[in-house]
Amino acid sequence: MPLDQKQDSKNGFGEEEFVIGKVSRVGPSEVNDALKSSTGMISTRQIVNINIVEGKLSGKSVDVANEITDNPVFNINCKPGQEVVLSVVTTPGGKYEVNIADYHRAPALGWLLLVFLIVFVLFGGKQGLKSLVGLIVSVALIAFVLLPASLHGFNPLLVAILICLVSTGTSMLFVAGRSKKCLAAVLGTLGGVVAAGIAAQLVISSAPLTGLSSEEAQILRGSVLVQGTDFYKGLLAAGMLIGALGVIMDVGISIASAVAEVAKTASASSLTVKDLYQSGMNVGRDIMGTMTNTLILAYTGSALPLLMLIAQIPSTKLINLDLVATEVASAISGSLGLVLTIPLTAYCAARLMASDGNAANPAQVNASRTK
Repeated sequence: MPLDQKQDSKNGFGEEEFVIGKVSRVGPSEVNDALKSSTGMISTRQIVNINIVEGKLSGKSVDVANEITDNPVFNINCKPGQEVVLSVVTTPGGKYEVNIADYHRAPALGWLLLVFLIVFVLFGGKQGLKSLVGLIVSVALIAFVLLPASLHGFNPLLVAILICLVSTGTSMLFVAGRSKKCLAAVLGTLGGVVAAGIAAQLVISSAPLTGLSSEEAQILRGSVLVQGTDFYKGLLAAGMLIGALGVIMDVGISIASAVAEVAKTASASSLTVKDLYQSGMNVGRDIMGTMTNTLILAYTGSALPLLMLIAQIPSTKLINLDLVATEVASAISGSLGLVLTIPLTAYCAARLMASDGNAANPAQVNASRTK
């Protein structure tokens, strides 16, 4: 609704600002007869009185028309005391047009995050804090390096590779410290990530995949970031890499830790590189099935509405859809990287851990066995 208020000289016409408002009163609902007669859509309109609590209109009370249609996707069901996000647009007449944009979900998400942090620190202790710092570094790299660099036209795949290198190194250092276990986990993880990246790039080129299968990518290309198809193929590959990185790091540190613990046992002096490698592979085979399931199910779960939508499409048409092929390629390339991480980490850890004991010296190992 327009407000008769003098425009701030610093704000240009048409500028949109999002602010928080608190619902104080909701009026009765009335059927929008004009909309019904012109389009056949049944819609009810209610006048909602909202107190704006921030921004240039802070402290003001406005009446906003709220449309409730038969499509729940766009409905904002207001209740007294509820907070909502408001869109405030400056009009050429020096007035402000206010509309309800969305629910104010940040407080609920904030409480959920707080509970997570408390539980994480409570059960993780000092090690949990270190892992949390590694997570913050990874998120910061994506938010402040990958996204801005990609928006400025840099190759997102190259930026993603750099982020994977830095994120892997910092995360492993925080979790394992400066140790051979950390080095083995980093080497194995990077090997798995490289394998996943190569697989993703090959399938994107040979399938081929456009990187524009999602509605978000199409909107981005059409309005915000007008780039060629190669850029969006790189963006797709970057997404595949980052999507697989977390699980691959998890597998890498698990295998390296298992080999490190085996190497510390009392009988470690009799273990060869082959023995330690076999121990790592035994643990890795147990992890392989569940972690691959985790990655596949994560992609499947995020695509459930898509799967339900395309359930009636013939299989030949289905598997060749760009959107479906993209999800399948993401899941399989990530799983391939995960599986290859296991032998790579096991081998690196075995070579590094064996050098700590007598296993590095075959003569001493044979002597200990003859006794």
